[in-house]
Amino acid sequence: MFEMASLEAHYGKAMEINGEWYTLTKVGEIAMWISKSYKVYATPYFEDIPVPVEVIAINEQPIGTDSYPVEVYDFERYTKVVKTLSEKILRRARMQ
Repeated sequence: MFEMASLEAHYGKAMEINGEWYTLTKVGEIAMWISKSYKVYATPYFEDIPVPVEVIAINEQPIGTDSYPVEVYDFERYTKVVKTLSEKILRRARMQ
């Protein structure tokens, strides 16, 4: 099972979502991917959800949430799920 403790070796790593680079950081007990425009909260197994994702604009305006209900086992799968759900949330926000 991939949990918050599993992220310890990965803080500072970056990934690209919709052409923008996000860096993984830890804020208290929360995992956050942060870019110039958005914050993506994605703490593994937060409230018993394998991968919950919440996207918030850098000015703290909520954009949307989604989650992945299936257990993930490694960092690569976790980042793929976070990227896919973040893109989905941002796409939905643009369509409104």
